Amino acid sequence: MLTRTTLRIVDNIDVVVPDSLNVITTYVLAEQEDWFEDEIKFVRTMLKPSQRAIDVGANYGLFTLSMAKAVGSQGKIWAFEPASSTAAFLRESLDVNGFSQVTLDQRALSEKSGSAQLSLNDCSELNYLLPGVAVGGTSETVELLSLDEAMVYHEWSGIDFVKIDAEGEEAAIIRGGKNFFRTQSPLVQYEVKAGSVLNLELIKAFADVGYASYRLVPGLGVLVPLGTDELVDGFLLNLFCCKPDRAAKLAEDGRLVFDDNSELEVEIKVDPSYTWQHQLTKCPYVKRLADVWNPPVDREQRIDVENGIALYCMANDSNLPMTTRFRALKASFSTFSRVCDKRPVFLRYLSLARVARDFGARVVAVNALNALYHNPTLQKQANLSEPFLAASERFDVIDPGDAMADWIVGSVLEEIERNCHFSSFYTMQSAIPRLQAIQNTKFGSPEMTRRLELIRRRFPAG
Repeated sequence: MLTRTTLRIVDNIDVVVPDSLNVITTYVLAEQEDWFEDEIKFVRTMLKPSQRAIDVGANYGLFTLSMAKAVGSQGKIWAFEPASSTAAFLRESLDVNGFSQVTLDQRALSEKSGSAQLSLNDCSELNYLLPGVAVGGTSETVELLSLDEAMVYHEWSGIDFVKIDAEGEEAAIIRGGKNFFRTQSPLVQYEVKAGSVLNLELIKAFADVGYASYRLVPGLGVLVPLGTDELVDGFLLNLFCCKPDRAAKLAEDGRLVFDDNSELEVEIKVDPSYTWQHQLTKCPYVKRLADVWNPPVDREQRIDVENGIALYCMANDSNLPMTTRFRALKASFSTFSRVCDKRPVFLRYLSLARVARDFGARVVAVNALNALYHNPTLQKQANLSEPFLAASERFDVIDPGDAMADWIVGSVLEEIERNCHFSSFYTMQSAIPRLQAIQNTKFGSPEMTRRLELIRRRFPAG
């Protein structure tokens, strides 16, 4: 029997997991004190007390437990996890947290009822249904049922949210849930990337049953339509979809905007009250640089940069309508993309990286950070004569003191570490030099310290 350990995440939720750093979930929770997918943060705030949700492919229950906390004791969650060992851990977590509102169903959803072999991996996150009889490897027989059969069995009605993470079984689940999707109208989160395979055909499969697809804008916690010609970010793992009535409710709650996201350029007036002089002067790093930034030296060259910053500040004003905020963020991203292409000087890449990450263009953010870090002048003396955004919200409130160069390098390295991969579980010992460099700047976060310690514990000889 695997040794257990209990780790605490957001909202004081306790998660019982195997006590092994070779297990993805255990490692990530020890490292980040949360799960790495942006979508879980959205789901926590989107779900309301007394609502009803389904978790297909619950694994150790990160989404199940967070959803149970969000809907409260008057809500209801149904979690499907077919792997017997993994389901046992989830059952313990439900007991530890007192989540009696969760029903755990130890069956796998597919196109129709029956049985199948479930391939078992050391990391249960990678378990998947085998297409035929198991040949070699470890597996167990699991019972199958369709989504339509589960609806009858559990007497579902008024379902508000469904999360589907079934390692490639999503298309079969849709085929087995035609009546469910016709009679119910939930918001659905579905995995589009299983391993290295991008399953964009699921967009059409859901469209065929009346569900339009949306992507999450991480910095705003809002859904936007997936543009027909939009390039899918390489880090994208999940999409959302729903019928028009659910979309209208989400829009009313400020959780969805109908802005067409297929065109990057957008016309939006820059409000002068959102300039850096009005919005950023409370940041310690800006206080130290304000005198340098204020003289209108080469003003014509930096007007777009200042507009990009103002638009980003507009996007982060919670008092503005969400549609306005999204359009401002999109315009800020477009502005910084353009100025970095046109004249990649100063710390424009730092601003682009922050805006791109919030917009959901993580590949662009990573490329900008790498371009900035590998610029040899950064290590010596960064040009500070033009306004810029800090690499992350955390660095907004950190005073660089007399170590501005270390502050910049530390922030860039930390964001590279945080964004190039979902976790140091995947980078392993190769991340050690970067994490040591972050420590040397004296500006590293506790998470960066945990990352270094975890790698050394996992690879003691490394």
